[in-house]
Parts: sequence; C-alpha cells; structure tokens
Amino acid sequence: MNVKLKYFAIVIFLVGLSVGCGSNCSVTGKVTFPDGSPMEFGEVVFETPTTASRGKIQKDGSYTMYTGELKGVPRGTYQVCISGFKPTIVMAPTDESGRPTGRPQVTGPTIPVAKKFLSTATSDLTCVVKGSMKHNITVEPPQ
Repeated sequence: MNVKLKYFAIVIFLVGLSVGCGSNCSVTGKVTFPDGSPMEFGEVVFETPTTASRGKIQKDGSYTMYTGELKGVPRGTYQVCISGFKPTIVMAPTDESGRPTGRPQVTGPTIPVAKKFLSTATSDLTCVVKGSMKHNITVEPPQ
C-alpha cells in the first residue's frame, strides 16, 4: 500500500469514529415484566425538554425507536415512560342464526403497566444514548 492510500484510509477511519451514529443513533430493546414475559402492546417514549422519540412495542416485547419519521434518536439523556392502552371490547350477543343483536361495546381501556410507568415524571426510567444501543426495560404489571 502506498503512503497516500494508507493516509487516506486512516483519515476515513477517524472520520467514521468521530461521526459515530450520525444525527440519530439506533436504539432497540425489549419491554418485559419481572417474570420475563413480554409486554405485548404499547409504546416506549424517550423525552427531553426539546425532543420526543417513540417506539411501538411488538407482541414479543421488542421495540425500535423513531424520532418523527427517522429511525433512531439523537444522542442525549432521556426520561423514559411507557404509554398506550388497549380498549376492552365486548361483542354483542348473537341470535340463533349467528347474527349480532346489537353493537359491540367498549367497556374500558386495558392499561398494560403499573400507572407509575405512564409518565416520565413518575417512571424513574432513564436512558443515556451515546451511540447505537440495545436498551431493555423491565416494568411492573398493572395493579
């Protein structure tokens, strides 16, 4: 390798190190309960006074963070909370032919976690993003 090519390779390597994850760092993880079972719905929210990033929780508890439409989050320290609810739907009774005799009824939301996790002010969850990372979260079930 000639000297110019070695110098160029070193400069590219150093620039790559200094850039790191660029403007957004990939953050993924899994939300589980203390028994190891996954939280199956909801959203992870990372907040600072100026930024909010969100990641939809999948059936297996996994999530990937997005800031707006962009995958990832900027470097920084975030307060974290879990949001979301699932409505409880009661289907209408059916007649002898199997047709519904009324409309389904929404009886109330199912909240996936203990209420303290619904707000960054009460969750006691934080995440320091210095680069692309995996951030697993353990939450308590609702009481």
